[in-house]
Amino acid sequence: MSRPRVLCVSSDRSTRASVTLALTDEPVNVVVAQHASDAVERLEQQSIDAIVVDASTVANVPELVDTVESESPETPTFVHWGDAETGAGSVAVLGEVVARTEDTESPDRLADAVTGRIDADSRGTDETDVSSETDGTGEDRHNPDLPADLESIVTGVRRRLVDVTSPVAVERILREEFTAADRFGFAWVGEYDRGEREVVPWLTDPDSMEWPMQRTFPIGDGEQPLLERALQTGELQTLQDVANNRDEVPFGDHAFDRGVHAVAVAPLSSSDDVYGVFVVYAPVPFSDAERTAIRAAAAASSHVLETIVVRGQLEQQERTLQRYERLVETAGDGMYVLDEQGHFMTVNDALTEMTGYSREGLLGEHASIVFDRDDIEAGEAKIRSLLASETGTDTLELSLEAKTGDRIPCEVQIAVLVHDGEYLGSVGVIRDITERKRSERKLREQNERLDAFARIVSHDLRNPLSVAQGYLDLLEETGSLEHAANVRDGLDRMESIVEDVLAIARDAWEYVSTADASLSVAETVGLEADRSRLLRLLENLFRNAVEHGGPGITVRIGLLDSNGETGTEPRGFFVEDDGAGLPDELRGELFDPSVSSSSDGLGIGLWVVREVATGHGWSVTAAESEAEGARFEFAFDAESADRR
Repeated sequence: MSRPRVLCVSSDRSTRASVTLALTDEPVNVVVAQHASDAVERLEQQSIDAIVVDASTVANVPELVDTVESESPETPTFVHWGDAETGAGSVAVLGEVVARTEDTESPDRLADAVTGRIDADSRGTDETDVSSETDGTGEDRHNPDLPADLESIVTGVRRRLVDVTSPVAVERILREEFTAADRFGFAWVGEYDRGEREVVPWLTDPDSMEWPMQRTFPIGDGEQPLLERALQTGELQTLQDVANNRDEVPFGDHAFDRGVHAVAVAPLSSSDDVYGVFVVYAPVPFSDAERTAIRAAAAASSHVLETIVVRGQLEQQERTLQRYERLVETAGDGMYVLDEQGHFMTVNDALTEMTGYSREGLLGEHASIVFDRDDIEAGEAKIRSLLASETGTDTLELSLEAKTGDRIPCEVQIAVLVHDGEYLGSVGVIRDITERKRSERKLREQNERLDAFARIVSHDLRNPLSVAQGYLDLLEETGSLEHAANVRDGLDRMESIVEDVLAIARDAWEYVSTADASLSVAETVGLEADRSRLLRLLENLFRNAVEHGGPGITVRIGLLDSNGETGTEPRGFFVEDDGAGLPDELRGELFDPSVSSSSDGLGIGLWVVREVATGHGWSVTAAESEAEGARFEFAFDAESADRR
């Protein structure tokens, strides 16, 4: 009768290794299935005597139990809910446990049924018929009737491997247990380096070895056929005549000199990976029992190595996750993970600080809690583009609304999460670009000012050009050279403007076509100011007064008193007229360049007036004069007042 085969159903490598190791001392063979569908396929293709189901990794245990009952009703099923290393699993499986109850939806009922059957098995109510199984080569995989010394070796290896957590301990245990017996001359363990394609002997105790272990063995070039066959086939390889095949044997010459007659190479591997080889030397050809003992020891060691590797991977993943979490939490930019429906699954501290929401206030909420509809649609379109183009990341500018209602301009770098072709969500890094937007706005305003200056040049050249042309016409009409000086003055003024386009300068009354207008200076005061710029300020005020105030307008300049205090310095000056006044609807926007430069506005001159005043540290306001005309008041700051 063939040896019973136990199917372990678990998607966790560590659990599979633990369950398999727990059953190594039992007369069963263990096969694995990572998913329920794989388990059903195993049942259809192979003879399965019992099933161990890892309930922590199988999505629907009752459904799998139902399938087993319909496909193979005679197969007992043990549902593993807890620690596989308790050893209870092996008792239950060997006792042909049937963990099927009327209420299969209840894990507790299933567990109770399993526990009851385990108790019954432990009292010896059931027996299992165990016999040997071959691996297709005619050799027994396991023989319960091993000679006492071989059984002692295998038992010693398994016993010492129970709490091993290091690969070097595996090497030491195998070497010590096998070399302590007279049957074997020497043993060593070699690691398979897949990248370098070579076997590297482990030297955990080089001082106690008399063999020259400081070398490696290449794999793949045919120089070590025994090692290569063991690694490629996953089966034990033996060579019973070392004397005539020393080139095929690792350390062949040394082995022959020390009386070695046979060598065996057992692979140390799992279903997912190859860890290395276990090499044993003997003074006489290997018997079937000796090969069986080597296989058993190698199998137990392979399970331990798999567990160590898995544990190391988990620890590495945990360290990587911890580093990632620290990186995310300490990052200055906001970070988030959205599921496929757009709900927050992960947020970092920077994002909570940016939005004003707590972590609990964001997790599980839709992204629309901080982004408006248009930005959500733009983000969804960007994600569709990433999925279609299979590109890594892309950026998007949007506005984030904080809990306070403030809107923060942000740039979001988006990446999609895809597994096996399925979209799982997206990851985003949000950066506050308020300062960048402010800089862009300042640059835009500077460019607008440059454009305005270009218009100012043509605007300011028009008046002196008109004056010069007017006097030139008079010169042609009268032939009197007295007008030539005025023409020359106008041309000189134009030359001054052209040479200094960045200086906001204006000539005053004499360079403005004042027609019938008159100028009245009520009182004077000395000012420390840039003469050309001050003249330009006055010229723009005079021109606006003449152009918009009507014929015969009077322009008056005076000082602003210091709130009626006698003997004190004036706090500024004013320029007013008795014309049509200022439009009410534009009074608050007179100095805005977009209003001043419009075709139906007051001209860009008022914007120039504000720029000159600001440059001198003065403030300017527009009001209505006593004569219901326009009045512009220029107030000095304390520093400029001290300089007068």
